[in-house]
Amino acid sequence: MLLQIFPIKVDPRWHGPPPSQLSLALQQALAKELMRAKQGQVQQGGLAFRLLQAIAALLTSAHAGPIVMSMHRSHALSCPLMRQLHLYQRLVSKDVAFSSMFLKVIVEVLIWLDNPTGPLAGPLKTLLRSLASQNSHNHRHNDVRTGFLHLAEALAYRRDTEVPLRTVIAMLKAGDRCNAEAELIGKVLQGLMEVKSPYLEELLSLLMTVGTQNGTAGPVTMVISLLLQESEEQAVKKEVDSNNSSEVTKSGLSSGLLVDWLEHLDPEVTSVCPDLQQKLLFTLNKVRGTPAYRPYLLALLTHQSNWCTLLQCISALLSKRQDYKLDPSSALDFLWACSHIPRIWQGRDQKIPQKKTEKFVLRLSSEELISMVDLILSESELNSRDTQRDDSSSSSSSSVDQASRSLIQSRLPLLHSYCNGDLENIKKVSEYLISCTKKWEDSSMNKRCQNFLLQIYLHFPEVIQHVTLPEGTLSSGGAEDGSSCKLDVLVHRLVTLLADVGDSKSVENRVSDANLACRKMAVSHPVLLLRHLPMIAGLLHGRIHLNMQEFRQQNHMTFFSNVLAILELLQPLVFHSDHQRALQNCLLSFMKVLQNFQRTRSPLVFINKFLQFTQKYITNDAAAAIPYLQKHSNILQNLCAENPDLVQLRSLLAGLTLPVKNSSSEFAGEDRDDDVSTGSLPLVNISASVSLSAADMTMYLKKMSRGKAVEDVLEVLTEVDDKSRRSPEIIQYFANDLQRLMVSSEELCRNMAFSLALRCIQNNPCLATDFLPTYMYCMGSGNFDVVQTALRNLPEYVLLCQEHADILLHKAFLVGIYGQIDTSSMIAESMKVLHMEATT
Repeated sequence: MLLQIFPIKVDPRWHGPPPSQLSLALQQALAKELMRAKQGQVQQGGLAFRLLQAIAALLTSAHAGPIVMSMHRSHALSCPLMRQLHLYQRLVSKDVAFSSMFLKVIVEVLIWLDNPTGPLAGPLKTLLRSLASQNSHNHRHNDVRTGFLHLAEALAYRRDTEVPLRTVIAMLKAGDRCNAEAELIGKVLQGLMEVKSPYLEELLSLLMTVGTQNGTAGPVTMVISLLLQESEEQAVKKEVDSNNSSEVTKSGLSSGLLVDWLEHLDPEVTSVCPDLQQKLLFTLNKVRGTPAYRPYLLALLTHQSNWCTLLQCISALLSKRQDYKLDPSSALDFLWACSHIPRIWQGRDQKIPQKKTEKFVLRLSSEELISMVDLILSESELNSRDTQRDDSSSSSSSSVDQASRSLIQSRLPLLHSYCNGDLENIKKVSEYLISCTKKWEDSSMNKRCQNFLLQIYLHFPEVIQHVTLPEGTLSSGGAEDGSSCKLDVLVHRLVTLLADVGDSKSVENRVSDANLACRKMAVSHPVLLLRHLPMIAGLLHGRIHLNMQEFRQQNHMTFFSNVLAILELLQPLVFHSDHQRALQNCLLSFMKVLQNFQRTRSPLVFINKFLQFTQKYITNDAAAAIPYLQKHSNILQNLCAENPDLVQLRSLLAGLTLPVKNSSSEFAGEDRDDDVSTGSLPLVNISASVSLSAADMTMYLKKMSRGKAVEDVLEVLTEVDDKSRRSPEIIQYFANDLQRLMVSSEELCRNMAFSLALRCIQNNPCLATDFLPTYMYCMGSGNFDVVQTALRNLPEYVLLCQEHADILLHKAFLVGIYGQIDTSSMIAESMKVLHMEATT
């Protein structure tokens, strides 16, 4: 009958009754059934039910589309029938089967009317929308899943979603059980987010309210899944749009709504579903940038979570057990925030007792610290890739290295705070980086690891006593590029004291102590002292304008001599390209001063040392040294005219007139051929003038041997003392005999042995540790005079052997306790010298 009333195709050969007569007969029959229903005489399986069942069957058949189109065209016939079915449904509202089927029919017809080729407006559609709205408010059934299925289908075919969406909302508001699968709900919500539906917030609110009745895990999982899916889609869009290079990925408008719900459901952000929530916070995007909501969620995590949650999150981040790749920047930013939030100090004493050690709350294990190091290296690697990709045509290797170095420098304070000054942790981290350099060998990661080691060394110089840094780490450059150093303040103070002038005894003592400390620094930590080479060059340059009378009276020559001696100890690192400008400024100041000495008594010792250092400069970097010396050869020629007996100077000038292969500009580049520095100049060997011949050396060693008379030993010591004033390097040949004489019972021999030993160490502080066993033995000697001699020289030796200062001072303290000797003054003086606080 329905196919006759609403024919799919009009066939002129059909001679049956017209559709209007059939429709009228059907309406009359339905009217009679409505009258009986009003009187309470409801017939099970009556005409209304069979008619509705027939319509539903047609809508699920292959002819569903044509039937709906026929009903749309014959709205004069279809609308009355739908009204009568609606009236019957209201009369039998307790019949759940009829009500469910009626709503399903309405929704199906509306879906077909909202076809992808264009929605069909008309009386039938208007009526059905009205009936759907009325029916959804009064409808009661347990099949929310069906509504979501219809909604998903409408979204898939780009149909009007208002009716099925309002139906689902009405069912949820009525308290119906949400029996739809999480995947189906997520698919529908994702589709509504894409079409920017105005009903999204209302539906999401209902779903969250219903979901929290059985716990928050389900809703939280759904919200996080939506956010992750949205982030992936945004990443794909950004990858397509290559012009978008912002560091923060713009999220969709609905992400803010999802984040608000996530905060409402789980204020601690990671306490309900830790693994999934941590993935949301720390997973690495497929393209550059982080989701816009991530900083806000990280702020919530750090400020609203308790310590247990934070520590669990930190442990999970650094455990390397994730099934996803971490975003190193997000993870490191979170770790930085955890160490700086005010809550870490709540409940603590502001003034900690002197004998109490405050426990560091965020103490990490060595494995976790190594994981943090991996994150820093990973961040540097990703940043280098982004830099090269953004400007592959103009970004040179040096600029990429500089960017990588700066990034590692910015993360060093974070590593420092989590190490909490524990040298053992620093040692473990350094050993791990050293193993990485061996693993990666000649690669960019090897350079990053070496730069990382250099930055750790700048922050923790003491680490060099416990690990052996790879060759080239300290000479690779990068120690001057805006990085901070633990010893910068101390070195600045030492250089300032070294440049002090004055004729008082206190100033002279301070300058002497500062000179010893700088020499020790040049041997132990040359990189740290070279960071201040421009400052030293400036201090030298500020005195070259003085005339010779002022220069001599104010004792500036001492400063110049001390600086030249320190530069000798800084070889060969001082010749690195990073220090060319400062080094050449120092050399220019030396030459200017020597120029001022013309027609006066020239300091031959200083000139000889300057020439020796100049030859070393040429030997190490001829391409930079020779053009520079040629530029200022007039000063050297005038100096040669005043001192014609200086063979070394004449040889240097002769060499400067010869052609030089591949000479560079005043400041040389980084890459040069190896043959530049060899064979370009036939210079004579300028070496330190040794005051002792081989025969004299043999004779002196024989006289100082065991069993010789005290007079012979004193004679040799006096000779060595006299000759070593100009050539202190000869003392090291007598080191073994001096150590034996330091414990001698003869006062003159002992005092002179101590004096020569200290002079030897002053000239070459590397030898300080060679004398440590002997010095410790002297302080523990049973001879009171030997102990007193050792204690008198304690401040100077402690300054020269700083790496073992704690052992020496502890030994002196024990000597005072058990030997009943007052050692407090010597210990106090040693501490003052170490801190450059000698009395004025």
